Amino acid sequence: MLQKQDFHSILQQRRKALRLTQEQLAQRMNVSPQAVSKWEKSSYPDAEQLPRLAAALNISLDALFGLPAPDAEGSDPVQAVSRALHSLPPQARPELVERLWYAVFCAYLPAAEAAPQKLNRQFERETYALLHTDYEIALARLNPDQRFCFYIEKPAHGMAAYLQDTERICRMLKTLADEDAIRIVRYIAGCSRNKLFFVDKLAAKLSIPVEKVQTVMNRLDRFGLVWRMAADSESEPIIMYGYTHHPAVAGILVLAQSICNYLQFCDPKADYYVYGTMQDRTQGNADKVPEVSNWDTDIF
Repeated sequence: MLQKQDFHSILQQRRKALRLTQEQLAQRMNVSPQAVSKWEKSSYPDAEQLPRLAAALNISLDALFGLPAPDAEGSDPVQAVSRALHSLPPQARPELVERLWYAVFCAYLPAAEAAPQKLNRQFERETYALLHTDYEIALARLNPDQRFCFYIEKPAHGMAAYLQDTERICRMLKTLADEDAIRIVRYIAGCSRNKLFFVDKLAAKLSIPVEKVQTVMNRLDRFGLVWRMAADSESEPIIMYGYTHHPAVAGILVLAQSICNYLQFCDPKADYYVYGTMQDRTQGNADKVPEVSNWDTDIF
């Protein structure tokens, strides 16, 4: 038979895990804060309130009463992750995402059950997790000062077919392959979401010629990375720019910095592939290096 304290302590722990005050939980339940306080001490909600309470805490009724979880066989792991993320406050979600990605990398190791599952909080040097199979590639930076994960599924016919517009790819890389352009992107991407920019003000603030700033902004505009609008003035309209804060730009620059830092230390490193990322694995030609012949066939 369950002890009364099970329910009360779980309720309190769950509320605190969600960073909710008793008043906030009371608002979700449409009850008084005093009612929540009593539930956490000795009393119980009415039977019809229990499903609402479990939903407000994003927890099952079984878990709320301390019952063991049902057999997880056949359960949907994606739904479980979704529920776990939804139950956390926004500022706490990145840590769970990082732990999930790290567990994914570890799961590809031969002895998955013995692989480390807890993310190290301190690394003496810059360390990455690396994954390369015939079906995916992934790279994650593990250091606590800046964590990220980059994952790509490898199509059966390789990635080469996706890289069609080489001219625009070159234009994009040439645009970013400029110190002033990177300075401009760093500045406008470091501002708030809806801030607008004037070319002459950017030029003065960053000590870059106006013509150079205008050229960079024009190129970013062509790629849809900034948007422009006209402000009415006494003489003629003044063009203002807003930055789209596209995640791909940050990803390109962060990965470029990672390459510059050299990917020397990987933990874990799951490296099990035959086909390259651009190679079509459906053709059955892995271009394997031939084995050395046996001694009995080695004739001088």
